[in-house]
Amino acid sequence: MKSSSELFPVSLVRADVVVDEFIEDTYLLKPNSSNDKSVQFAVTRLGYYKPNTERTGQPVILVHGSFTNRGFWFSSKGKGLARYLLEHNLDPWMLEMRGHGDSPANTHYKLNNVEAYAEFDLPAAQAFVTEQTKQKPIWLGHSLGGVTIATSIAGGHLTVENNLGLILIGSQVSRFPIPLRIPFLRLAAKIILSVKKPIIKSSLGPEHEPMGIAKEFVRHAGWLSGWKSQSGIKYWHKLTKLSIPVLAFAGGRDPGDPAKHCKKLALSIDNEAKFYELSKKNGMAHDFGHIDMVIGKHAETEVWPKITKWIHSIQGNN
Repeated sequence: MKSSSELFPVSLVRADVVVDEFIEDTYLLKPNSSNDKSVQFAVTRLGYYKPNTERTGQPVILVHGSFTNRGFWFSSKGKGLARYLLEHNLDPWMLEMRGHGDSPANTHYKLNNVEAYAEFDLPAAQAFVTEQTKQKPIWLGHSLGGVTIATSIAGGHLTVENNLGLILIGSQVSRFPIPLRIPFLRLAAKIILSVKKPIIKSSLGPEHEPMGIAKEFVRHAGWLSGWKSQSGIKYWHKLTKLSIPVLAFAGGRDPGDPAKHCKKLALSIDNEAKFYELSKKNGMAHDFGHIDMVIGKHAETEVWPKITKWIHSIQGNN
């Protein structure tokens, strides 16, 4: 494998021109840090298709949520938040989870979960982006992507010293369906998941998810377990010892990840976190839902500018 990094094997697997203006450079990283040595994942850098153009803006690593891939940030038609970041003098990098987009499924794909992504994949992506840009990145995640970022920072895998800030959109780890709080119903869910196929299909997006994600969700839903690692690390306790700038959003019309729970996570990481509940009562055009916070028709005018403004503000403080 041809390497473009001094850290671990990395190959440039594609350099696609999009709408004759942008180029996506997709790198396949093989950090060999987990027990499953087959793990590889893709990180795509978006830039302008101009020869000899240097990209020196603040790097932002975007992490998609469930059932999707980097197309959530930048479509085949050249639209999306990643383009907006680029046009505002930022340097977007889009990470794709194992088995999503250009990331191949690993040997033990069905066992993949947030804890594995947080411990092994995100730190490798951070190290690679820092090596390439010589700058500390900002992390931006939607839904499960934001949860993965929060888990990685709480577990000490992403460090405060090596990252500039976190942006969490529709991400929370304290609200779970009430039936999963009941012990015998949670046990029934575990039994059902143990006999199902190793992937979860959904109409919510183009990708599948490994069964390990669902099993982890059920484990975190327990009253006595909660948001902690399989080895017993209590992530909530770890967050109280951290200090890193956080920007967070929640939809006013998002019953699955309600605003108060998204706010709780943001303030647990940074007690001065900037938080927006995107709703009419707070001056928005409408009550945003879980997805249209990022890709809805009002997102470009009401949400995206808040992201770039915050990034540029914390740049000035570092």
